[in-house]
Amino acid sequence: MGPNDIFLFAVVAVMMVLMFRSSRKRKKQAEEMKQQLVPGAKVMLTSGIVGTIVSLDDKNLVINTAGSKLEVVQGAVRSVSAWESEAEAKPAAEASPVAPKATTKPAPKATAAKPAAKPAAKTTAAKPAAKTTAAKPAAAKPAAKPAAAKTATRKPAAK
Repeated sequence: MGPNDIFLFAVVAVMMVLMFRSSRKRKKQAEEMKQQLVPGAKVMLTSGIVGTIVSLDDKNLVINTAGSKLEVVQGAVRSVSAWESEAEAKPAAEASPVAPKATTKPAPKATAAKPAAKPAAKTTAAKPAAKTTAAKPAAAKPAAKPAAAKTATRKPAAK
């Protein structure tokens, strides 16, 4: 067994540890999400449908969405939202007389110094004033030639 073989076994061992670890993480997240599935919770399915859980059993749950009820398997739930629906939130806010927290502005973030301003663009010579449109005098029409002169300059028709 050479040093290359030991290196190969070490790489395979690290890969196996990482695979088991990520699998354990996924199972833990799925279990946490399954615990959040309770009637009244808002969920998003893998198909993009959003609704509120009406009832659930071991493998299926019934959601209410857009006025219709859908029965889906629990595995189709992509995420469970932590917020309440607007209709439920308003009565809950009115029922509990809790004083609102004083909000403070967060400290402004330190910004990096801005680079020096670019030099101003070259200025061009002042443009000439816009031309005003003055009324142009009407062009004089050439005087009409007498009709006799027109006929005299014609060429005879070819035969």
